[in-house]
Amino acid sequence: MHEHDTLQKATEFAKAAMMRLEFLGLPPTPENFSLMYTYASGRLPEIKELMDDAVRRGGLSRDQAQVIYERHVGVAIEREAVSRNMEALNAELARVMQMIESANEGTTQFNQTLSSFTGDLAKPAISVEEIRATVTRVVEETKVVTQQNAKLQEKLEESSEQLTVLKEDLSKAQQESLTDPLTGVGNRKRFTNELKRLTQEAEEQKTSLSLLMVDIDHFKKFNDTHGHQVGDQVLRLVARTLTENLKGRDVICRYGGEEFVIILAQTRLADAHRVAEALRQFVATKKVVRRDTNVSLGTVTISIGLAEWNWTEPLSQLLRRADTGVYLAKAAGRNRVMAQDPETQDAAHMDAKTKDRFSELDSELDGTAGQPAAPEPAAPPA
Repeated sequence: MHEHDTLQKATEFAKAAMMRLEFLGLPPTPENFSLMYTYASGRLPEIKELMDDAVRRGGLSRDQAQVIYERHVGVAIEREAVSRNMEALNAELARVMQMIESANEGTTQFNQTLSSFTGDLAKPAISVEEIRATVTRVVEETKVVTQQNAKLQEKLEESSEQLTVLKEDLSKAQQESLTDPLTGVGNRKRFTNELKRLTQEAEEQKTSLSLLMVDIDHFKKFNDTHGHQVGDQVLRLVARTLTENLKGRDVICRYGGEEFVIILAQTRLADAHRVAEALRQFVATKKVVRRDTNVSLGTVTISIGLAEWNWTEPLSQLLRRADTGVYLAKAAGRNRVMAQDPETQDAAHMDAKTKDRFSELDSELDGTAGQPAAPEPAAPPA
């Protein structure tokens, strides 16, 4: 619910959002509901245009919904949070400046008193009473300035604490904008940022970089059989297992749906293959237990595709090659790792299955903004 929506309007938008989710066959996750709520409210016209266009092309997939959410709704929420924190920071800074200005006025008055005192003492025939009165005035002014400084110090310390809290809130808001709320790993925005940063670093330092794409096997069937809550539990389990078995410098993000991407900096293809195989085995040892009944639902397996960046190819092409590995791993029976390099990639699959799948990343990764995104093709086997 937007802060400016009335209860009646919010209820109407919420009902429309749920109906839209059911119509599109999308799970009612917080992100999907927020996206449909925004669609129903008409607050962001570009969202309606994008979603209607996707429906005309054949439907709105979970991946497409997540991309639209992160690019538009998520960005809007992040901007609002950052804006609120910046307003609070500016207000606190203005208060500090006002306190300093008041203190300066007191100091100016004190300096004028001291100048007057010096002038009085320079008089040729000044009496003892006049000296006593002048000294008394200076002492009183000194007390006032001392009290003002003490009060200023107290207020500055208070403001310093408040500014620290506000900066922490701002940092938290920025961090949340880069985190997938369900699994706690990075989201697609963080993946895009980190892939750009780390490939630039690899190019400058002439080091290797490999990319893993991880897809949970049979996730749709599992989700449909046991429900979205259990499906969410599986996503968290896989994310946690992958995270626990990676190094601190490795970057893991949820790409969308049941897919994760892992950036391995300073890692050649052969070493990345060993990492991927270890991750596959770790996940295969985990059992999924239904929390409400404590009944075991079996194990989960993953298929992994990997590719090493060659320093010259577009970053979206690197991602496409890793996805080709996932496709081939699933075609070969799932629960396995398949590496792709420029010499052995499956060109037919690249053209038919993945060319348009990552078209929405071309503008983000390779600077092809303004080109229309093609419809997303059918996904590889689950």
